[in-house]
Amino acid sequence: MIARAARFRQTARVPFPVETPVLTDGVVTLRAPHPADVPGAVERYTSEDTSFNADDARNWIAYGIAESWASGSRLVFVIEYQGRYAGTVGLQPDAMGNASVHFGLSPWARGTGVAARAVRLALEFGFSTCGFAVIHWWAVDGNWGSRRVAWATGFHFGPTIPGMAETGGRRTDAWTGWITPTDPREPSSRWFENPVLETGRLRLRTWRDDEVDRITTARTNQATAHFLPFIPQPFTAEDARFWLKDMTSQAAAGLRFNWCLADLDSDVALGNLTLFNLHDGEGELGYWAHPDAQGRGLMGEALRRVSQWFFTPTADGGFGSRRLVVRTAATNKAARRVAESAGFKHAGTDREAFALGSGLLDNRVVYDLLASD
Repeated sequence: MIARAARFRQTARVPFPVETPVLTDGVVTLRAPHPADVPGAVERYTSEDTSFNADDARNWIAYGIAESWASGSRLVFVIEYQGRYAGTVGLQPDAMGNASVHFGLSPWARGTGVAARAVRLALEFGFSTCGFAVIHWWAVDGNWGSRRVAWATGFHFGPTIPGMAETGGRRTDAWTGWITPTDPREPSSRWFENPVLETGRLRLRTWRDDEVDRITTARTNQATAHFLPFIPQPFTAEDARFWLKDMTSQAAAGLRFNWCLADLDSDVALGNLTLFNLHDGEGELGYWAHPDAQGRGLMGEALRRVSQWFFTPTADGGFGSRRLVVRTAATNKAARRVAESAGFKHAGTDREAFALGSGLLDNRVVYDLLASD
């Protein structure tokens, strides 16, 4: 809501107040900068990897925001939370009656939902008061904090544009998105976060970036080349880093869960379990093990634990679904033993439906497990 009336002027095809209005949702307040904001701004900018230094931060709070607002080049608000400076959010108009949104928080305010609240207030102001037709968002590829705020506030995600942004003197790719006045200010899809699950010997958790060597060792072998020919061989560190990034992207899009099977005591990575093809109460499991884990029954143990979580009602912390499937080549005896050890039943065979690395077609066997089993 806008807490006080303001005079308006026409700039670049859209009207906006001459003076910064005060906007609030009762928790977060957007307002003009105050002198008392200077220490918080200096702390924020100097704690980040930014070209801003302490003097730049002081000048931005004391003069820059007011000058940007007066010129119409950027409509910037200070974000106030718990009575403190918590960051800024701004709308940058363009010549076509649209704007782009930019925001940043002080470290102490991150992870509290403040950024999403501030962006929603800015969007409402931009659409209702200024009359923008579309508001754009972009962030450097890999800035998951910014992407999560855009997701939480209802942005549609567009293409990743190569070389769109410049950071540290080099060009880098950027994510893009947009939102219109009629779009809900809430997520349009789920963002999956792996629940940490434990068994007697394993902890199922998210993979870490420092586990590339364990991934490359596990995925470089003759069995993988034969039964999963779409996986490059040898599987390099670059392949592993791309795979980790892709898994993160798919979780953010609500498409799959991906667990690292780690030793419960040492936390050493022993394998991977993926849950995907999630629709109509069903899901599919895929898995692979590091050589250190093979022949120990660990993967079957992991399947049983994930199945338990998958069938548990959402009110009790589970996923609340009803059927899991495993699909593999008929001649992949190791994968079949894992499924059978976890209680999955042979549900059917698709003839000549599984492409092998040799170029031949194998039968594809289907195993399933029901919540009622």
